[in-house]
Amino acid sequence: MRYQAALLSCCFLVSLLMNLSGQAEEPQPYAPQTGKHSLEFKGKGQVIIPKLRYDGSHPITLEAWAMPYDREEEVIRSSVVANLQLAGVGLHYSGGKWMAHFNEGRDSNYGYVSTVSNEDAVNNQPVHLAAVYDGSSFKLYVDGKQQDWVGQVTLTHVPSPYDFMVGADPNGKGKPHQFFVGAIDEVRISNVARYTEDFKPARRFQPDKETLVLYHFDEGVGDVAHDASGNHRDGKIKGAKWIKQIKKDEK
Repeated sequence: MRYQAALLSCCFLVSLLMNLSGQAEEPQPYAPQTGKHSLEFKGKGQVIIPKLRYDGSHPITLEAWAMPYDREEEVIRSSVVANLQLAGVGLHYSGGKWMAHFNEGRDSNYGYVSTVSNEDAVNNQPVHLAAVYDGSSFKLYVDGKQQDWVGQVTLTHVPSPYDFMVGADPNGKGKPHQFFVGAIDEVRISNVARYTEDFKPARRFQPDKETLVLYHFDEGVGDVAHDASGNHRDGKIKGAKWIKQIKKDEK
């Protein structure tokens, strides 16, 4: 009995010493600072979304919280989330309005079905944006309100060969251009037409079985945007800056 007690005591001491030295500790899971940060893009920088391709065989929803800043020059496109390059699908700012494009190879408009916001974008104010393709129509929602211009898709989607990007979209060589100027928080891409009527935007997106990728941008440090969908599509951050979270008012 004394031998067994001594042996148990010895094992306990060894275990205690290993824990104190850190040798026996399990690696800690990633724990974001919920709701603390956003990413700022000042005409440069992007988040590259890996391992995600869209072939048009199912519906899709692109959505984000974004806040455009004042900018000196007008641009053809300033992308929030997109993989556009005479192909693909995207959500962006253009000509003072919010727009979304879905390429079906039509003869006009460089192949794009387009939809545009009813009103001008408001700089320095956060807004929820969603572009939704349901299999036949392409719609844009701004702060949960469906915009009047609805694009009808009658041809086959032209897939992009390039990665989706946040804060930019790929050029003809797959390099980022059409950079956003502003802050972006909460990006989700889903394989479903998530919205079919007006809705109240959630301040924080939640993953479900239809979620392809989800970024909360809560990290606050580093160059990795962790994918909260469970699909292991962590984004590579390049040239964007961490800032305090943009405030999202009740809509």
